[in-house]
Amino acid sequence: MTPPRPRPALDLSLLLVLGLAVNALAARFITLPGYVDAYYYFDGALQWAHGQPAVEPFLWNYLAPQTMAANAARLWPSNLYWMPLTSLVAAPALAAAERIAGSPLPNAILFRAAQLPFILLASILPLLSYGAARLMSPNRRHALAAALLTLFCPYYFVYWTTTDAFALFAVTASGGLLAALMAERQPRRARLWLLAAGLSAGLAHLARADGLLILVCLLVWVSLRAPAGKSGPARFGAIAALIGGYLLVMLPWFVRNLALVGAPLPSGSLRSLWLTNYDDFFAFPPQRLALAAYLASGAASILSSKWLALQSNLATLAAAPGGFVAFPFILIGLWRLRTQPLLRLALFYGAALLAAMTLVFTFPGMRGGFFHSGAALLPFLMPAAVAGLDAAVEAAARRLPHWQPARAQPVFTGLLVLCSAALTAAVFWARVVGPNPARPAWSTLDQAYRDAGDWLQSHGQSNELVVLNNPPGWFYFTGQPAVVIPSGGRAELMQVLSAFGGRWVLLDANHPAPLASLYTAPEADPALQLRATFAGVGGEPAYLFELAPGP
Repeated sequence: MTPPRPRPALDLSLLLVLGLAVNALAARFITLPGYVDAYYYFDGALQWAHGQPAVEPFLWNYLAPQTMAANAARLWPSNLYWMPLTSLVAAPALAAAERIAGSPLPNAILFRAAQLPFILLASILPLLSYGAARLMSPNRRHALAAALLTLFCPYYFVYWTTTDAFALFAVTASGGLLAALMAERQPRRARLWLLAAGLSAGLAHLARADGLLILVCLLVWVSLRAPAGKSGPARFGAIAALIGGYLLVMLPWFVRNLALVGAPLPSGSLRSLWLTNYDDFFAFPPQRLALAAYLASGAASILSSKWLALQSNLATLAAAPGGFVAFPFILIGLWRLRTQPLLRLALFYGAALLAAMTLVFTFPGMRGGFFHSGAALLPFLMPAAVAGLDAAVEAAARRLPHWQPARAQPVFTGLLVLCSAALTAAVFWARVVGPNPARPAWSTLDQAYRDAGDWLQSHGQSNELVVLNNPPGWFYFTGQPAVVIPSGGRAELMQVLSAFGGRWVLLDANHPAPLASLYTAPEADPALQLRATFAGVGGEPAYLFELAPGP
């Protein structure tokens, strides 16, 4: 009997419908951005949608020198650290929602509009896993399972449908790697594929600063993989197509930065190279973040931080793709598929990312940078997991003669997918839904910001700048300016209040260690008068202080 012909178009259509349904259901419980990054990108989208694309009404770090000057408008240059594509993707949905409504809408409704493109992107990512699997193996079961394992990815699933770069970066970065591989497989269309790879690399960079690694890896790959007999002009044309596609995306952003800060890429973020601990990220003034101070911390401290970052990033690599369940099979599959050019290219990028997030951007890397950008590896690791599972079943069958691998492999593949889906549901329920599905735990995040904003408004202080832990979140709830609490002690806090003309401080349980005494004894400082107390995260108090008038 002739086996049925594969129908990838039907498979892809069904996977897309399933992805849209699952991600839309998840998005129903994600009722607000939820954390600093997601608030930041939503706020940026709001600025773009309202015609103010070059500024933001808050400072969430002090790294860029251009942000240091206080100004009467309390608006600062935007995207001097985080890149703009996530906000650019969400902005049209916000503008369309308000145009349809015919009037300004509250952020709670606008956030629902902002989720739409991310639901779509999260649903496209499994299709890339399907395509990558088909490029590495003709086995349709592998492709379908890889797609489902990408859809039900326990520790990423929570973040797919909020306003963050996870799905966006994963699609653009992995798309660039796939396009580069297609350039090898279809030599007659190589330059078109390389142009597409360059466009994808540009989008990946516009989504995340470390997306530049995609371009670097592709340039190295194309240079090394070019056939030995290929002429110099042909090689130049291939590299030019790659760079040309990248510049089509990034050149307008470089021009914008040149006009705004005098450089194609803001130099302030390079200060993050000299962090001696993560809290230094919020140092004020930032001039103390310099090479000399970094070296003065000592070789032992520097090497220790690199070692801790390597451990953290490797743990992320083991846990994030499949919640530890798939990791052993990923390792086996990587070995089994080691001759596949696509997998080699993905591993080359993965190694470059691990090195950058361990050795260069050490503290940002182990505090989420590697986790964020590692999402681009999913379309390549998930096919490896299925191939590794098949190899494990075959190895077991050699020891258990009664086993029939051809029958057992689909069964165990289904069990792996079911296990991943169950773990995804458990993690999502614990983090997002909580004990009361009628009022998801995610919807109660940052309640203290809502309450403090209402308190200030009721006391006629709604236009005042506030110093607190999450300035983008504060702007989301109140529409008012804010700057971040510095990582130092009381002296640094008073410097910030003076430099930016602030009178109010909101201090919650997530505060810098040097401010612990103020948090534990909120009425002891005569210069900072306790004005109100609110319920913060986990029931811990959040204190609102007002700077006492000077003599």
